[in-house]
Amino acid sequence: MRRQGVSLAEAAKRLGISQSDLYVAVQKGQIPTFRKNGRTTVRPGALAEYKIRSSYISSYRL
Repeated sequence: MRRQGVSLAEAAKRLGISQSDLYVAVQKGQIPTFRKNGRTTVRPGALAEYKIRSSYISSYRL
């Protein structure tokens, strides 16, 4: 089975956030990553899930 993934820089672009914010989310475990050929990559599905979760949280109003 072959895993597909995008680089952290590309993931930040796709999410529309800074690389620093992406690194924080990865470190907190909010975005799962895996190593491929010595590089940290992110599944495109994980990006979509994070985007949905973050938009749900940011649209919540008290």
